[in-house]
Amino acid sequence: MESSWVIVMTPIRRGQMTTMECVRTSSDNLDQNQIVHVATGVNQGIVIYKAIIDDKGAYSPLADSESEITYKCFVVNQDSNDVRAENRKLHFWFVPSAQKKVTSFLVQTSFMFFNDLITPGHVPKDYATFIKRVMRLMLLDKYNNISRIHLDVIPLDKNEAVFEGMEERDDRPLEVRVQEQLMRTIEEAYPNVLTTEELSKVIRQDEKLIVRILDQMLSEESIHRMAMEGKHKGKFAYVLRVAQDEENADLGMGKVEVMAEGNMDVITKMKDKPTVAIITNLMCEKRAVDAMMQDKTTYVRYETKGGDSHVYTIGFIGPHKCVSTKLPADIEHVLLVGVCGSVCNLGDLAKSSRLGDIIIASPSREQDSAYIYCDNVDEDDSGQFSFSLKNWTIPDPSLMRKAASLVNEYGPSFENAPWNQLFAEVVSQLSDFARPEGVEDKVQMQLGDGQIIEIAPPSIDRAGNWPMVRLGPLGCGKPVVSDTYLRTAFADERGLLGYDTEFDQVLESILGNRCNSFLIVRACSDYHDGQKGNVWQPYASMQAAAFAKSVLLQLA
Repeated sequence: MESSWVIVMTPIRRGQMTTMECVRTSSDNLDQNQIVHVATGVNQGIVIYKAIIDDKGAYSPLADSESEITYKCFVVNQDSNDVRAENRKLHFWFVPSAQKKVTSFLVQTSFMFFNDLITPGHVPKDYATFIKRVMRLMLLDKYNNISRIHLDVIPLDKNEAVFEGMEERDDRPLEVRVQEQLMRTIEEAYPNVLTTEELSKVIRQDEKLIVRILDQMLSEESIHRMAMEGKHKGKFAYVLRVAQDEENADLGMGKVEVMAEGNMDVITKMKDKPTVAIITNLMCEKRAVDAMMQDKTTYVRYETKGGDSHVYTIGFIGPHKCVSTKLPADIEHVLLVGVCGSVCNLGDLAKSSRLGDIIIASPSREQDSAYIYCDNVDEDDSGQFSFSLKNWTIPDPSLMRKAASLVNEYGPSFENAPWNQLFAEVVSQLSDFARPEGVEDKVQMQLGDGQIIEIAPPSIDRAGNWPMVRLGPLGCGKPVVSDTYLRTAFADERGLLGYDTEFDQVLESILGNRCNSFLIVRACSDYHDGQKGNVWQPYASMQAAAFAKSVLLQLA
């Protein structure tokens, strides 16, 4: 009988840890005395050996694996909300011909295997089916260069069974927690003013408690109280306290002038008008951009009759007079600077960005558009999805070429890139924009059926801790961003490097104002769309602002 390849699985128990050993071998080399089961039909080629109990460590260890992937797995009971958690580690060994290849090939193959293993919506619900999927993947021709896989499984106790998005117990006094929430909400809303009623709804606490804590914050001079007018007359609203006619070094905003109603047309009265507009969304993004300017003044008008307040900062980056605000008229160049969400691309690690990495929206070999907005998803009877899209190209690519030139000059390590120096100089003055300490960069994936995994983001050919810079398409749109499967499928189909918050109307406004030279500079603050959590947003905002400044300094 002709010999053929089979995958042999042996369970090995060592105390609390269980290892599932899956080995590729010839059918002629099977130990008949160890066989428990030989699969047939669709599972032909899978053989199960007797379990080994190895509490004393007698089972001979192998040489170190050639690639490893470690992740946490959480299974949430949909009825009780109880969480079962495990640490899992996949070890990979390769056939001799593959071992001669570069390490990046072995790492990429491992993550391609892992990507196929955890495809959202197709993850097995139990161990037996999960291990069977590992073995069936090993039987595929595309993975015939993998000779052996070990899966280590270690249960975690309840204290460790906590994942991002899960409500953690906070034993601090209620007043402390509410004050922290109030400060964060008021900062994010700036320059808009918020009434006690609005703050009570956002924080979900009693209005009397909100008022008491706001009074304490007023005594600490961290916020400012304003009397409302018009239909809101008689009410008070609150806004972040910013000193007027001072440099506001701790905020990076420069001198601040509060303008009366109807006097926000400062730009139109200037003899030398700004030639560059930098548009941001979050307060931390604007502060990061403002910190990159010199000789700057911030103009603000607080709206106390209802509606949005207005703020913009005018200053210089090199020889260029810039304004960071909403899009004004008569502008030559526009930069959209801020945060986005990374696409964790396990199938192509070269396209996978970590938190703090910078993405410049641009076309790619596979995609002509720099920015793609999905406003609707349809599913046909066969389960195939079609995406309704709006696409944007950049008519004048001069800024994009400057960005690409910088990437080519200082990559792939980026150790000596000028934006790293710019970042360091500003962060030495504004420490709240530094890289978060004691916070792991981790990817969370919803796999369906209550299964969630957390994994350290893959990296390949990364020198040191310097943020990488990549050029490629950005996507956005709630229909795809909010669904794990569609998010992955849409990114794969369009070759996306990241997901942005919806800036489609801003782009329409830019082109509607006949400004053909614009650049979208984003840095990754999460693995969603840049709006999920605020821990990494300041750091990522400053990385994007530093790169944007480097581009402008290259502009003649």
